[in-house]
Amino acid sequence: MYLNRPLKDFIGDTSSRTPTPGGGSVSALTGALGASLLCMVANFTLGKKKYKEVEDEVKKLLKEAEELKEKLMRLIQEDIEAYEQVHQAIKASRGTSEKEKDYSQLLEKAFKQASSIPLRTAQLCLQLIKLGEKLLLIGNPNLITDTGIGVLLAETALESAALNVEINLASIKDEEFKKKRWAELSSFLSEGKRIRDGVIGKIKNRLRGDDL
Repeated sequence: MYLNRPLKDFIGDTSSRTPTPGGGSVSALTGALGASLLCMVANFTLGKKKYKEVEDEVKKLLKEAEELKEKLMRLIQEDIEAYEQVHQAIKASRGTSEKEKDYSQLLEKAFKQASSIPLRTAQLCLQLIKLGEKLLLIGNPNLITDTGIGVLLAETALESAALNVEINLASIKDEEFKKKRWAELSSFLSEGKRIRDGVIGKIKNRLRGDDL
């Protein structure tokens, strides 16, 4: 479990000639880092008299951000496990003509599971982007760039996770399953980009002296 080991181990293993951790785990970690920044913004907003009016709402956003962070952290390991299932299924299907149908079904199941993990990452990151949009309006303005970076990381994680969904869908034969996944993914991507652009645009305006 990488969550119980030094970050240096994760970075080292990612850069080495090993299949895991790979892009899926890195996407989840990136999303978790984005969530962490939004948690920080909320924490620096709470307990200050000037933000007393929005304290309840900020507490709610902090709780949501912490929950998203924990879920994304768990997906780091889940993505590794899902890839290992694919790897084992591929190994089992090599060099044999017997039980070909069984192996095909095993591969199909493994790729479906492997596609569901990054799709979940993308979904959670979209929730995080929406949360950042809300926090931008009521959070401590001294941390406005941290809010922006949190949203940027979440959107990057969403787009990165989407690539992993796509590569797994390419190996799946179930057209109905693929159609449903494509529809979900397209929705996440378009909404995430739209909100990200709005948030960053508002932050740049504020930095240049304009109001949000």
